[in-house]
Amino acid sequence: MIIILSAFSCKKHTDLYPDTIIGGHACAGLHISSSNYHDNSLEAYKYARSFETVLIVEVDAQLSKDGTLWLFHDPELNVESTGEGTIPQKNDAYLSGLKYNSLEKERLIRLLDLPADLKGIRLLIDLKESDGSESGLIDSTALIDAMNLAKQYFYNGDLGMVTNTGRFLPTIKTLGFKIYYNAVNASQFLSYSNSSISDGAVFRNSEISISDVNSVKSLGKEVIIYDVRSPDGIRSAFEKTPTYLLTDDIKATLIEKYK
Repeated sequence: MIIILSAFSCKKHTDLYPDTIIGGHACAGLHISSSNYHDNSLEAYKYARSFETVLIVEVDAQLSKDGTLWLFHDPELNVESTGEGTIPQKNDAYLSGLKYNSLEKERLIRLLDLPADLKGIRLLIDLKESDGSESGLIDSTALIDAMNLAKQYFYNGDLGMVTNTGRFLPTIKTLGFKIYYNAVNASQFLSYSNSSISDGAVFRNSEISISDVNSVKSLGKEVIIYDVRSPDGIRSAFEKTPTYLLTDDIKATLIEKYK
């Protein structure tokens, strides 16, 4: 690890894509069997933070029955952990005893279990707004309270939020969060009613073209691309010149960026 960090900080290596900042997707990769740690775990977060050129870390957050934000990606707990049901239907006491079904058996953590000092990086919180049912959404007041608590906890941090619904955005902006809309494609974002108050949009790499990226950026908005794993996928994403590239393989992405 020390050798890798030293190499990528050395001036003799050229940054081939200086307009794009590297970030960790779900901390250090989502659903990657070769990953050192399970996504959204404290161990994966610390691993992503160990790279000085990773300047944004994305996490997936869900609100528990007690109004606490927990880091977890999938809707059902039994898909990736020792739990059953969904996070919105469980209390904190139950969730605190769960572990991931991974080699390291990392425990599930709350958002506020992450170190409070972000030290110059942006923490991007992808809010899962379901209440655990097929069609219901978490109470917006509870979510706002949880986000307000997060803003107070990360005392010197740069915080962003990804939303799928666009609810309560003016309030979240007032708290000091950057706002990103999770869009299917550029056309959807450009027709989105709250695009004017959003700071940008998040796109799956396979769903957005270079011209789409340019269209969004021409409006003064930031573009975040995710779902990038293979060397070919990493290069294709870089060539679109997004503002941020959330990668599922940090090492491979650093190799492509710095030659």
